Amino acid sequence: MQRIALFSLVLLTWMSAPQAGLLTPAAAADEVIPHAQDKPPGPALSPQEAIAKMTVPPGFHVELVASEPEIVNPVAMTFDERGRVWITESLEYPRLDAGAGRDRIKVLEDTDGDGCADKFTVFAEGFNIPSGIAVGHGGVWVANAPDILFLQDTDGDGRADKQEVVVTGFGRDDTHELPNSLTWGPDGWLYGLNGVFNSSTVEQGDKKHEFTCALFRIHPRTREFQLFAQGTSNPWGVAWDPEGSAFVSACVIDHLWHLAESGYYIRQGGPYPPFTDPMRSIVDHKHQKAAYCGIHYFDSDAYPPEFRDRLYMGNIHGNCLNVDVLERRGASYFATAAPDFLSANDAWFMPVVQKTGPDGCLYVLDWYDRYHCYQDARRDPDGIDRLKGRLYRIRYQDSPRAEKFDLAAEADSQLIARLHSPNVYFRDIAQRILAERNDPETKQALETLATDGTTARKTRLHALWALIGGGPLSLEFHRSLLANAEPGFRAWGVRAAGNAAGIDETIKQQVIALATDPAAEVRLQVAVAAGKLQGVEPIPLLVDVLAASGDDPLIRHIVWQNLHPLLEVQAEPFFDLVATSDSTRAAATDWLLEKSIDRVLASSNPKSVLALVDYVSRRPEAHPAALSRSLNSLATRLQNREVSAEQLAALRPRLEAVVATVLSSHGEDRELHDASALLAATWNDPRAVKVVRAMFATESSRTERRAQALHALVAARDESLEALVTPLFANPPAHPVELRHAAVDALGRLDANWVGQLMLTHYPMLEAELRPKAVELLCERTAWAEQLIDAVGKQQLPSSVLNANQVRQLLVKADQRLAEKVKAQWGSVRDERNPQREEVIAHMRGFLRNTPGDALAGQAVFKRVCGQCHKLHGEGEDIGPDITLNGRNSFEQLLSNVFDPSLVIGAAYLAQTIVTADGRVLTGLVAESSPQRVVLKMQGGKQEVVARADVELMKTSALSLMPED
Repeated sequence: MQRIALFSLVLLTWMSAPQAGLLTPAAAADEVIPHAQDKPPGPALSPQEAIAKMTVPPGFHVELVASEPEIVNPVAMTFDERGRVWITESLEYPRLDAGAGRDRIKVLEDTDGDGCADKFTVFAEGFNIPSGIAVGHGGVWVANAPDILFLQDTDGDGRADKQEVVVTGFGRDDTHELPNSLTWGPDGWLYGLNGVFNSSTVEQGDKKHEFTCALFRIHPRTREFQLFAQGTSNPWGVAWDPEGSAFVSACVIDHLWHLAESGYYIRQGGPYPPFTDPMRSIVDHKHQKAAYCGIHYFDSDAYPPEFRDRLYMGNIHGNCLNVDVLERRGASYFATAAPDFLSANDAWFMPVVQKTGPDGCLYVLDWYDRYHCYQDARRDPDGIDRLKGRLYRIRYQDSPRAEKFDLAAEADSQLIARLHSPNVYFRDIAQRILAERNDPETKQALETLATDGTTARKTRLHALWALIGGGPLSLEFHRSLLANAEPGFRAWGVRAAGNAAGIDETIKQQVIALATDPAAEVRLQVAVAAGKLQGVEPIPLLVDVLAASGDDPLIRHIVWQNLHPLLEVQAEPFFDLVATSDSTRAAATDWLLEKSIDRVLASSNPKSVLALVDYVSRRPEAHPAALSRSLNSLATRLQNREVSAEQLAALRPRLEAVVATVLSSHGEDRELHDASALLAATWNDPRAVKVVRAMFATESSRTERRAQALHALVAARDESLEALVTPLFANPPAHPVELRHAAVDALGRLDANWVGQLMLTHYPMLEAELRPKAVELLCERTAWAEQLIDAVGKQQLPSSVLNANQVRQLLVKADQRLAEKVKAQWGSVRDERNPQREEVIAHMRGFLRNTPGDALAGQAVFKRVCGQCHKLHGEGEDIGPDITLNGRNSFEQLLSNVFDPSLVIGAAYLAQTIVTADGRVLTGLVAESSPQRVVLKMQGGKQEVVARADVELMKTSALSLMPED
């Protein structure tokens, strides 16, 4: 039955997909359609044929700069001080293991000025998927996981002869998500990206950075490594706007993100750090499909004004260049779509990098391959084309070629003149070289230029960034910068103060005063700097920033990101501040108090928890909402066993006094009264248990409140539970289905045989969407699982009620009797991918083409089966990937994802099985992991919290949480 149901789902999604009509059975039989493509890509085109098919706006044309055989499999690109192009080539792709390889770094040069590269030099070789490159500070920086390398040519022969490992520890779990896009930031640091399925650990001194998707940076002089911001998905490309703000493009989820320092942004998958409130993207539109590579802020007078000052992004699956236009909104931005700049009309076109060249034109590096994604690369690594690669220039009319130059040979005065260039290429490189030289006399000239109000703003900012990149600012200049009339300059003054190792006391006071600056971008940088300024109390500063910022979403996010870690040890001064805040801070402190309750109650520091309880219980009538929230949150953590016995012993006398006071008030504040009863019932207070029983039994009570009562009674192991819960399932029409969901969620914490019998007795009466959840519950404990298998053996339930992963889950505890029952019913259970998967897919390909489908039946199957873990057009649960735009772009992709789901599993989607100290077995995806607890996202939308102290065994599955059969 389940296999037939999946057939129906495949038919539903295939028949409803807008591209369905593009594939005929004959075409599919001749050639496999690569991932995320709508039809076979056809044969490769020559560079000239490819250019002929490209469309660009009127007045523009595409020129070939270089192509195979001189460049093949190009991955990364940059320009140097002489206008030469540096690229990395990878013949090793998609190799997972580290070590020496065949990959190279090449330098491309146009020696005769005709616009075409005619000299190709191998600078270094022996690499293994070098995925990022930058030139500066006397050498070449290369991302070659697990390392970031610094290469130098010390004897001037054009080849590297010295190599330094700057940092190491980057993963190679997914070679599409390696450290990439090495790019000089306006502050002089070297920035790079890492992807969501590429777990990395970089250790430096006493610091250990564990991360996946992140924007990191490295100081070119000190080699210090920092995480600048985290989140998104597989970001590939960093762009800086004229204000020095960072933007990245990302895949699968929203495509464009503004990243602020210390921010944490929505992830494609995987757990967030505890108490993270992730920031969203800056778009509400989408372009073609969802795979991006490269992003560039174009700023050059070689193009007409309507094509300048906008972001250009390479769309891999769309085979084009998308364009977005930025608009400032408070501390952040909002972007809207502009027409595509280039359409290749060729499925082989893969634009991996976009850069402005010395002639002011946009250059596009093209990997050029029919395979775009890891699905194809892993399925058919021999089918990857390793013989092609192109570099294009998009030129407007007959814009002039660049004349020969060498910025490295120019005097500082000439480089300062370059800062006035309308071409950002010259401004960027002149700025970097000036920062590298860091000449004291030149710094005075740069200070004068940066503060000259008659000079163009872009020029002044580049002068400022040359100063910041060179090292600490002079005291007088820094003071004047913080008092500058333009907010962007004040913001950079704050940022420079935060990045400095030590600053003058007068600078600190100026930064503190800017917490209430009228400009959002200034307040944002104060929030970022608050925890960096030595000798400055960060909490009052953060509260002041928030109080002056209203509901600006980015500032709220950054304030919270920087404040909540402090609450572990600074809760008492925080609550003292809240208690003494005046009316100007009231809105900020109220919001922070609401946000801080869960964080403080989760603290491993008992003093912090006591500080919260004491604060909200000093005058309950003054803070009834905060006290209710605190008591509810504490009750939940007690139920989850997140509060240790020692912590509870310290808290309980104070809590009992609060509860007694509230319960004696005869329910004058209903919310507070109920919260007090729920908390006391959790530790089995007889008076409170009686109140909570009535709360659950009162059918007119809110469903949410009745669910809370049930959780409290389960924690108390109340003897009346069976009698209270049975009517929910025996007479479904009389009770909300949401309450049955809550009961299934709660009952797993009871080690009682009646729970299993209750689920099995009433299984036929359960709603379709609740049945998988009930089966998941029955798999959690050995006794219940035996009851379930016995029911299957007696044919009271079909064997298909359990999927393959649930059958595997039954074997985790190694109970001999249970294992024998499983074997008798299902035989030997595989713990690896189905060895017949190719035959299954081939069979299903033919079956689905020749068997009529039923879309309405398929929709019902989706809700009952797939919707337990996936969203489709807003329906379903958020466990696995949202498949509205991902995973079903073509018939072949859909077949692979449904019938061979373990072909490729991102680290964030690896199932974890936990065995608890009291014998439960739970399987799901990790949503949160901390020293205090593990949160699992489980089938059906349930989130199970397991105290870290209760974890007896935690095992990672090699198979997808989505069953094969």
